[in-house]
Amino acid sequence: MHGYSAPQIKAWTPETDGNARYLRSRVPLAPRIAPFEPTQSRRGLDARPRLAVLAGDYVQPGSEVEGYPYGIGVDAYALRFWQYADLFASWHGLPLEGHSHDPDPPYGLINPPNPGYTDAAHRNGVLSLGCWFWREGDDFSAAVEKTAQGTFPVADKLIAMADWFGFDGYFINQEVGVTREQAALLMQMLTYMMRRAPKPFHLQWYDSLTTDGEVDYQNALDDQNAPWVVSGGQRVSSSIFLNYWWNATLLQESHDYAAQSLKLDPFAVVYAGSEIGKDEFAQEYDPVAIFPTKTAPRTSWAFLGSEMVWTTVEGDKSTIARQARAYARERQLWSGPMEDPSRSGRTKQPDRNHPLDPSGWDGTAHNIVEKSPIGALPFVTRFCTGTGERFFIDGQQVGEQPWFNIGIQDLLPTWQWWVRDLAGAPSNAIRVDYDHTQAYDGGSSLRLSGALGPGQSAFVRLYKTALKLTGSTAVDLVRRMPPAPPGTASPTLRVWLAFQDAPEMEWLTVTGTTGTGWSRWSAPLAQWAGRTVAAVSVSLAAGPDGASSIAINLGELRIGETGREPAPATPTGFTVDRATISGNAASVYLSWKFAPDGVAHYDILRRTPAGRQWLGRTYDGAYCVPLLARGTDGATTTLELEAVSVSGRRSPAAATTLRW
Repeated sequence: MHGYSAPQIKAWTPETDGNARYLRSRVPLAPRIAPFEPTQSRRGLDARPRLAVLAGDYVQPGSEVEGYPYGIGVDAYALRFWQYADLFASWHGLPLEGHSHDPDPPYGLINPPNPGYTDAAHRNGVLSLGCWFWREGDDFSAAVEKTAQGTFPVADKLIAMADWFGFDGYFINQEVGVTREQAALLMQMLTYMMRRAPKPFHLQWYDSLTTDGEVDYQNALDDQNAPWVVSGGQRVSSSIFLNYWWNATLLQESHDYAAQSLKLDPFAVVYAGSEIGKDEFAQEYDPVAIFPTKTAPRTSWAFLGSEMVWTTVEGDKSTIARQARAYARERQLWSGPMEDPSRSGRTKQPDRNHPLDPSGWDGTAHNIVEKSPIGALPFVTRFCTGTGERFFIDGQQVGEQPWFNIGIQDLLPTWQWWVRDLAGAPSNAIRVDYDHTQAYDGGSSLRLSGALGPGQSAFVRLYKTALKLTGSTAVDLVRRMPPAPPGTASPTLRVWLAFQDAPEMEWLTVTGTTGTGWSRWSAPLAQWAGRTVAAVSVSLAAGPDGASSIAINLGELRIGETGREPAPATPTGFTVDRATISGNAASVYLSWKFAPDGVAHYDILRRTPAGRQWLGRTYDGAYCVPLLARGTDGATTTLELEAVSVSGRRSPAAATTLRW
């Protein structure tokens, strides 16, 4: 990926942008289900405030000025908490094409969002925004050029780029002053974009530039910056990201100004910014001013730099095991210091001298209601986090190369981790986490481990849903349950369903033999036909002798019709577009006819004498295999492409050949 200057934007077409076909997001924006207070981890929490997240994406070592949708190696941060965000933008900017390794590279006026992150955002119902970041020294007049016909060439191409690359708008960060005339043209251009862009299209304005073209942060929505939201009765932007130096009075005034003067929903328009990357868990401007303890919230919220959970963990992160501290810190940021969204809230006041102490941080879940896109059958997850040290298909390892690709991340559990015993008390007896050593499909599974004493239980809430059951709906669970050690008993595993029309949960016992391999359990849900499942959980219960050395992996959870969808047709047009070969290694650019009906993703594989080897996965019609090693198959390598349905049914493979 790379940035684009204003002249490059005006000249842009997907045909002349050399790698544009390999940098698209095709995952549609998923609708989210309506809030349902009885299943919230924090009962009574106001669902109106929204969250915008401006962050770096993969944050790989040595590639801060490059962007990749996927690649080799596992040393790349993949966000696991989409359920609290409503907007996501990669804010960091990118150098112009061909300049990423310059000592002082020229940056683009805009950078599209990482398409892998857009895929994950859309799958979770989150809008994905590109970033406008103009740097002093460029010709700003080229960015706001207006034709005699009243059009704005840059604006037209920004709309076209968002459509081609599959994202939803832009974060406008104009922190360098311009002339009064240029500021007026910028306002006209944004108004033009808001009017012409197809919905949903979101422009978020950063509280920086005045209408006179000077940089002056207001830290509130007022008559000075409100024209950047509404001017002359026309929408200039969808929302405003307030600069960070606010207080309770300024935020209340912002709320009132939006509601009374602009006649707009304050929570849709006003986002109060917090510098997560700078102040970490000890915010200089306390979010309590946004979310008072005894009165209603005042505005929505915005983060800058939430990737700090990764960057502040120093040392080698080249393996999943060595990343554990980073992902624990991520849980503290989103779920609170207890790493449990149902027990959010600070345990002491923030300490500016110890900004990485999470005990002074409430947790995002303390103020923002968890959201979910799980509102239609079938619902399937394999708990793939978007990174892995190997790859599995149908429980069999088919890849040993570490990889990252958040674009194929599954819908991860809504609550990470909300664990109780069946009496409702918090429980630490069972640990829940992702296991990257074993997976049924992808690179990870969900692991429940620990020990239960006689009669003890652990209840793990997993997913917030709105799934209306039919007479032919069933639940499937693929799991690994090793036999209990001699002289002990295995715990009872159950799947629990909470319904919208009744507070009592219903449960089904997972039956079947234990063993070291994966096994599928299925149960009909016809007895609850017509009812809507509001949450899905699992539990473990020990018998009178307890259960020790518990190590259960969940590889797939599915709720859908008993009769599965047909396998997709064989893909067509599969070909090698080009290959960059260096010695015994190659980067291989592939394409095929994208036919999304009935297809959840495509798998790219290599056929070898020893069997097939996984090379990549995407929901698109193009893919670049970043590093293919020449094998023992001689002067040609056979590559295969399979289309895969949501329930895992595979098409016959299409094949093409790479000639070395």
